[in-house]
Amino acid sequence: MKLLKYLLPVAMAVCGITTVNAADFSTVQEARERDPDAVLDYLKSKRAITMAEKGGNLTISGDIQAEWDYMHARGCHKHLRGSKSSHVNSCNKHKYTPYGTSEFNIEVNLMFDYKTDRTWAAIQFQFDNPMGIREARCISRDSRPSKNNRNQLFGSGETDNISMRKAYFGYNFLDQGTSRLDLEIGHRRLYDVFDSEVQFYNYFDGALLKYAHSFEGVTDFTAKAAAFVVDYTVNHYGYVGELGFLNIADTGFDLKYSLIDWERKGANRYGKKHARGSEFLVSQYTAAYTLPADWIPAKTKLYGAFLHNSRAKKTHFSHHLKAANAWYAGVRVGEVRKKGDWALDANYQWVEAQSVPESDVSGIKRDNPAGWSFYDRKCGGFANYKGYKVDGFYAFTDNLTLNCSFEKVREAQHKIGGKHRSYQFQVAAIYAF
Repeated sequence: MKLLKYLLPVAMAVCGITTVNAADFSTVQEARERDPDAVLDYLKSKRAITMAEKGGNLTISGDIQAEWDYMHARGCHKHLRGSKSSHVNSCNKHKYTPYGTSEFNIEVNLMFDYKTDRTWAAIQFQFDNPMGIREARCISRDSRPSKNNRNQLFGSGETDNISMRKAYFGYNFLDQGTSRLDLEIGHRRLYDVFDSEVQFYNYFDGALLKYAHSFEGVTDFTAKAAAFVVDYTVNHYGYVGELGFLNIADTGFDLKYSLIDWERKGANRYGKKHARGSEFLVSQYTAAYTLPADWIPAKTKLYGAFLHNSRAKKTHFSHHLKAANAWYAGVRVGEVRKKGDWALDANYQWVEAQSVPESDVSGIKRDNPAGWSFYDRKCGGFANYKGYKVDGFYAFTDNLTLNCSFEKVREAQHKIGGKHRSYQFQVAAIYAF
């Protein structure tokens, strides 16, 4: 980790990586972007349109998702959704708009994968927009809309939410026998590379080194080390590594250990020295067991993990509690590849307030539509929750599938961030090609 800290600025300058990436607390839809693993595995299997050209293979794939979310949340003794909730409109500081209990979205993903013998590249564009007739965001140049403007027909629809979801390339240094060493540089999510159900949500703009070696009859060993940009305006970089011991002794048992360092020594872009929001050194211990096929016909995996932030301190933000631990446990049954396939995933999560950075929580999360941080006010935050989530996935055809999920959470410690209750039901129809 220390060596990476010295090498990263030089590597970033050589590779030309200059992107700032941080989670946007105010973007509610983005905070629920992560699809369940069954959906991700299914979409990957549809990358099957190939064209041999320029000495390599270009693969084009995509999917269209129509989604309905029904949500209910109450926190800080207030309704956070529905007609009784409100927030300041971005165009008019005097206009208050409620957060919806139902949200309808249309999402399109377009992926390009190109591969040669020793190099590869991947690009994914994501279009994720709320449904409805086109929204009139700024209906008047005046500070307050006129009575006539208030009588207009407004909508919730948008068409300009476009994201560069992935853009990276790789090079193979070594591919000999059962050993392989790769380097990848570019942009994606941390959870695209590192394993966790409750962290690694942030953007990963940086360099990744991967090594794999198979010890026959013993284990398949993997090692990953990466450095990435947090905020280059103040020379803030992050470092993360993961070790994996897979299929130990051919039993289907996996063990992984990861460590991620978010610390920024010195001032952040707002001049705050040693900001509490960056004092995180998170270790995660993960175990998984794939049951033998002769035990259960459907592919079944049991999994769980424990996380600890060794830099957590007792402060007034955390009500003088460290609140540094998190854990989750779950089961995944089934696998979706073709018509009639199904999959089910259920897990329970407990995430304390200072176990994972607020912007890096990738699990269920507290429903926090206003994006309040518990560092700024007594109620709010994205961590500090306990609850469960159930995901179901069924393929009506080889291309058309249905995904349904239900999740429910409450605060883990009501002294930090206030009391909170929320649940969400989601239905998504997915057409992949």
